[in-house]
This record gives sequence, C-alpha cells and structure tokens, in this order.
Amino acid sequence: MIEQKVAVVTGASRGIGRTVAFGLIEDGFRLALVARSAENLQAVASEIAALDLHPDSQPLLFAIDITERDSVHKVVAEIDKVWGRIDLFFNNAGAWTEGTLDVSIDEFDRILSINLKAGFYFLQAVVPIMKRQGFGQIVNLVCITAKGAEPDWGVYSASKYAFFGLTEAIHFELIKHGIKVTAICPSWVDTNMAQQAATPYQPHDMIQKEDILNTIRWLLKMSPKAAIKEIVIDCMSEYVEGK
Repeated sequence: MIEQKVAVVTGASRGIGRTVAFGLIEDGFRLALVARSAENLQAVASEIAALDLHPDSQPLLFAIDITERDSVHKVVAEIDKVWGRIDLFFNNAGAWTEGTLDVSIDEFDRILSINLKAGFYFLQAVVPIMKRQGFGQIVNLVCITAKGAEPDWGVYSASKYAFFGLTEAIHFELIKHGIKVTAICPSWVDTNMAQQAATPYQPHDMIQKEDILNTIRWLLKMSPKAAIKEIVIDCMSEYVEGK
C-alpha cells in the first residue's frame, strides 16, 4: 500500500495558498494548512469537507502568527507527530508594502519578519523531517521583484531578494539529501495583494492562481533526478502594447 503524501501550505486561507490547497486535496494529498485567521481556515476546511474527495481529505488547521518561531516549530512538530512525513512544503505566506527609505522601521521589520524570517523558521523545522525521510519538495513563492527591484517598492523587493538568496543556497545544499528546492517568481498574479499594490491590470489580464498550482503540479511530476532551482512567470500584459 502506498502511503498518502502530505503537504504543508502557508498562507492557505486565501489567494494562491487557498487555490493550491484545493488542488492538492484533489490530487490526493493530506494537508496541513497554516494561516493567521482561524475563521478563514475553518471556512476553507468546510468547503473541502463538502467536496467529499477521500477519507483523509480533512486538513489539519493551524491558526498562528508565523513570525513567532516557537509557534512555527510547534506546528511542524505536530504535523510530524500525526503523519510522520512531509512530502511538499509550499512556503507561500507573504506581505506587501510600498516605499523604500521612507518606510518606518516598524514596517521594515514587519515585512522582513513575514517575507523572510517566517519562511526561515519553517525551513528550519521542515528540512530535518525531509532529511530523515530522504526526499521532499520545497516550493518558495518569491516574486519577480527578486530578479529586479521595482522603484518605490524597495523594502518589499529587498525582502524578496533575500528570500530568493536563501532559496538558492538551500537548493544546492539539500540536493545531496534528495530534497528539491524551487523558487517560483511570478509577476502580477490575480490576488488581493495585487489589488493592494494598485495593479494596472484587470483580473483576467494577470497570471491566474491556478497557474501557480499547475506549476507545482509540474514540479511534482519531474523525475527523481530533475531539480528545478527557479521558475520565472511573466505577466504577458506587461509586454502587450496598449495594456
């Protein structure tokens, strides 16, 4: 009997994380979903239950502040206790802010805590489990700003540059342990965050959340010896005249 695979998704109550969670449930994964809002997580779980896909389709739910290291490590320890494995970790949670040198120190610290330190805490907890089992796929949702900073988005870009650097380092470090690490760097995706950042595009003109899901599905179909370091996804509307 093949043991059912386990995926952990952060930022799972809305946007890209929510879409990926539903896709992975459909693909037969058992899920651990992490987000700040217990109410939003429970809403996702109720919708999953209504699908009645398979006996283990009900996810574990963890409503925590991901910037608190102890909370993160307790969550991962609980997942390990219940299921004893983590096949896929989707490091998705993030936050946006506008500004560069005019950003307050408190806001600077907040963005780095969410976009860099929280992911680091999860990686510290998840990687030992994957090393123990000798396999795993880590997908860090970064951003195209990690490949080229945007004016007036200096603090956000800096957090994504740093997260990409961390991802690139562990990509090479963990290959020998059978663990694959990939950075997905999309441009404008149709999310609430894009609206917050005052996207100039209509929802249908942007990358779709399902495109991120299908990218993860593609990664999971790679042969054991294929390790993809990074994937850049451009929004075609940025290159179409008149958009």
